[in-house]
Parts: sequence; C-alpha cells; structure tokens
Amino acid sequence: MITDNITFDKLRSDIDLQIEVLNAIAADNPILNEQLRLLLESREMMFFQEMEMQRLEGLIDQDELMEHTALIDQQTDDL
Repeated sequence: MITDNITFDKLRSDIDLQIEVLNAIAADNPILNEQLRLLLESREMMFFQEMEMQRLEGLIDQDELMEHTALIDQQTDDL
C-alpha cells in the first residue's frame, strides 16, 4: 500500500524486509527471536499510529491545517 508519506512507506518496507530475513534465520536463537518480536511489535504500532493519524485528519478542517502547517514551516525556517 502506497500512501502520500513516502518516508513512512519506506520505513514499513524496511521493517517488512527485516522481518522476512529474521523469520528465515532466527530458528532457536533467542536474540534473533527477540529482535523479530520487537520488529513485529513496532510494525503493529506503526499501523495503529497510521490509523490514528487518518482518524485525526478527518477531524481537522483542511483550511485550518494549512494555516498551522505554514506556521510550523515558518518556525522551522527561522531555526
């Protein structure tokens, strides 16, 4: 699934690849299995975060969002 957020898509893709590799090599190695568990948990949390962001975007007036985005961009440029 490709969204407007390419960075998020790349991160998810990288995590999926790491999960795939760890699934193939982890076997009974406790360290690799723990890393696999953490990656799976991270992927799940990213999924829930994305859903929450979409829910919140639905609650925000788009005109108001653009005003806040412009202010944030301006403050970032000032730093």
